[in-house]
Amino acid sequence: MNRITTIVLLLASLVFPALAQAQNAQITGTVLDSANRSPVVGAYVAVSRDTPEAKPEYVTTDVNGKFSFTGLTRQVAYLVKVSYLSYKDVSKVVDVNNDIEDLGNITLTEAVANLKEVKVVGQVTAMEQKGDTTQFNAAAFKTNPDATTEDLIQKMPGITVTNGTVTAHGETVNRVLVDGKPFFGDDAALTLKSLPAEIVDKIEVFDKLSDQAQFTGFDDGNGQKTINIVTKADRKMGQFGKVFAGYGLDNRYQAGGNISFFKGNQRISVIGLSNNINMQNFSSQDLLGVTGSSGGGGGRGGGGGGASNNFLVGNQSGITGTNSFGLNYANKFGKKVDVSGSYFYNRTGNTNAQTTEKEYFLSGGTGNQFYNENSRTSSTNSNHRLNFRVEYNINANNSLIITPRLSFQDNHSTSVKAGLTTLANGSNVNSTDNSQRSQNNGYNFSNDLLFRHSFAKKGRTLSLNVNTQMNDRDGIRDLYSKNMYYGITLPDTAMRGDTIDQRSFTKSDGITLGGNLIYTEPISTTGQLQFNYGLTVSNSNSSRETYNMSFDSNTYSDLDTLLSNNFDNRYITNRAGIGYRYRKNSWSANLGVDFQNTGLYSQQLAPNNNKVDQSFTNVLPNFMLNYRSKSGTQFRTFFRSSTNQPSISQLQNVIDNSDPLSLTAGNPDLKQEYRNMFNVRYSLAGANRPYSFNAMVFVTQTNNAIVNSTFIAQQPTTLPSGIVMERGSKLTTPINVDGSWNARTFLAYGKPVAPLKLNINLTTGFNYVRSPGMINDISNYSNTYAVSQGLVVSSNISEKLDFTVSYSGNYNVVRNTIQPNLNNNYYTQGITGRVNWIFGKGFVLQSDINNQSYRGLGQGYNQNFTLWNASIGKKFLKNNAGELKLTVFDILKQNNSISRNVTETYVQDVTSRVLTQYAMLTFTYTLKNFGKMPANDNNRRRDFERGEGGMPSGGGDRGGRSFN
Repeated sequence: MNRITTIVLLLASLVFPALAQAQNAQITGTVLDSANRSPVVGAYVAVSRDTPEAKPEYVTTDVNGKFSFTGLTRQVAYLVKVSYLSYKDVSKVVDVNNDIEDLGNITLTEAVANLKEVKVVGQVTAMEQKGDTTQFNAAAFKTNPDATTEDLIQKMPGITVTNGTVTAHGETVNRVLVDGKPFFGDDAALTLKSLPAEIVDKIEVFDKLSDQAQFTGFDDGNGQKTINIVTKADRKMGQFGKVFAGYGLDNRYQAGGNISFFKGNQRISVIGLSNNINMQNFSSQDLLGVTGSSGGGGGRGGGGGGASNNFLVGNQSGITGTNSFGLNYANKFGKKVDVSGSYFYNRTGNTNAQTTEKEYFLSGGTGNQFYNENSRTSSTNSNHRLNFRVEYNINANNSLIITPRLSFQDNHSTSVKAGLTTLANGSNVNSTDNSQRSQNNGYNFSNDLLFRHSFAKKGRTLSLNVNTQMNDRDGIRDLYSKNMYYGITLPDTAMRGDTIDQRSFTKSDGITLGGNLIYTEPISTTGQLQFNYGLTVSNSNSSRETYNMSFDSNTYSDLDTLLSNNFDNRYITNRAGIGYRYRKNSWSANLGVDFQNTGLYSQQLAPNNNKVDQSFTNVLPNFMLNYRSKSGTQFRTFFRSSTNQPSISQLQNVIDNSDPLSLTAGNPDLKQEYRNMFNVRYSLAGANRPYSFNAMVFVTQTNNAIVNSTFIAQQPTTLPSGIVMERGSKLTTPINVDGSWNARTFLAYGKPVAPLKLNINLTTGFNYVRSPGMINDISNYSNTYAVSQGLVVSSNISEKLDFTVSYSGNYNVVRNTIQPNLNNNYYTQGITGRVNWIFGKGFVLQSDINNQSYRGLGQGYNQNFTLWNASIGKKFLKNNAGELKLTVFDILKQNNSISRNVTETYVQDVTSRVLTQYAMLTFTYTLKNFGKMPANDNNRRRDFERGEGGMPSGGGDRGGRSFN
């Protein structure tokens, strides 16, 4: 740890003197609408030397109308020109005599000419690097009139959408904003599916810091990869959306729609969906906060954790019926209050049938152990989700942000499965016939309250964040299982068996209170210090009571003390730190260190009284260096250390026998994880480049990693708790192990091919994962090397002809230390083609075809299949608002679902039930009614931060930018 700190300090000592040599100047300003004084988002600002032969450099304004040019020369005159569609251009000559020339507010006046007469000359820049934000211009990517924002972003370099999960530049997108405001909470999938592509002006991709970090400019490690959808200026007033209904063969149906009412700052959106064709418009955040059962193995590899499938919603395997409804509201009241909130309800019913094959890595004379299972499951999940955010700008120096969230969930599930364990020679070890029925319900609540104060001196700030979290969950599970155990000397001859008939009651609840106080102080025109202190107190309780069937009373009344437990857990964390921030022209850097002490107190209250009292003291350094040029080049690297506490399910030492042949339990002696994260990013984009390029390297190294330890009984074994494990049974518990590594690289290259009217996006990645684990007290390290390649060719011809062809391939190499002879390589690839053609008098032809290929998997899993869907439709009514469409799903009848999971203890292949061929007739009505923004509309909020975090020369990179 001291070595890491020394290295970081040495890097800083080398970097800061170099930064001080930069002597470049800067021009800043804010572009406003002259009528209502609202920011003009996405306006083009060109800066060039005031000479005829000078070539301009371009940037665009952010959601607050702000722009900034760096790397300019003092004592030189520059021409600044601001332009935006439907506004008159504004030009101004600026003499740069200071380090920062702030032009203040630049107002644009709406042009008198009809928008239909405006012609755009020249090629639209597809991608720009604006500070630490990657900005895509929607006009550079042509889509059909019915396309959603999800369809649009998939044409953009480095952005993919797979099963509802959005990935940008190799990282999962956790938030999607609309003009800087939340839309249905943090549900990325819901936002992208609900908004039509035609209202989008720009797509911005960046790392959004927490509200407190945005204010101070110091990254606190709580940032999220975020997409901000900037809407067109002429689409901020009106009503738009669509409604649809369809019915088909096999009683397949769909109905739903989304309608939005935009009136300047006031925005109301309503969505609804009902179908039984696996169509879902929400993401996996509708899981209850505590998804595992009371006993839990380690979080890696899926080994422990118990009944998390009881709470799965979102993109499940099998066939899902969905009913959902949502309402989103955003508005600004006066000049001081911004409000946004949403309510979303969904109810899903899922049925599934799966075939599973597992191979466990064992050493010794018996060879590896194999497990085959056939299962059928059915579940119903209901979820209510509420999000709210209020930002109150008390005055020029003080603001308050309140962000409460609340969700309720209820789940019912049943499952039936038959499993058989065998050895490599084919002899049986054990078998089970298992049926379960469970019901779980609970709630999650959280609230953040942030107070921010700026002093009269620029850069001197004080902020306090108070966080509250509460959760509660209750569950009932009935388990009936018949298990057989086979002998060693007489293969396939049943020696003994048992029957389990029991009911379990589980309850868990927790509350966390935390506060974080930050003070910043400028020490020069380019430097700023931060002092921070945080306190977090977390209390949780988890109990399980298991009753066996009493044959005397025919009720579940016999308490099984070996499977019952009551457990308390408490964390108290104190954290204090200091940081230094430097920024001058194109360079910025942060250097800091936190000192953290965590007290962990756990107590088992029943059936025995055991206590664990631990204390951890850590030094947590962080370092960030950022360079961005006016030409669109950006380089960013950061290093951060952090800790991760074990959950109560991982600590609670109680056996979970949901699967009698594969038990799980917690470990009260677990220690916290200590992680070191290192990241390097490089991007190249700009108005003067015909291409874009992004590169990323991300490395995580974990000490005391919480992983799985699996014990597979070679003969009947009695555990310390008194439970007897029969031959072939497994027990998984979490343990701490060093040596966990995860490294990822990602490259993305995008280029428009103007002569062919195509956009070409190429991605390449390499992943390395080193997962430690333990099997029968022998350490195993699973090393996985994966190379991925992607290619997307999308049309840019016209709105009437839109097609995309894509390829994705993944080659995986798996190496294990216990059984090197079982090392394997496997390959998966997908080739997809989509076309949408509007021809004749409103006829629409749509088709998508997806070929999936698997090689190197288990016997029966190496398959090649093609899913082909197609539809033909006719648009009619005024402005082609209506459409009648006939769709055929899975024309070739080849749909399939195969997955592979490689862990440190086993390899698993799974096939699942899928939706089969059907035909459906659907009617869709599209609403488009846009008007003109009224001149007396409420002003949009300006930056509260007063120069981004109070820095005299501007604040942090994206951290100082406000999105509220």
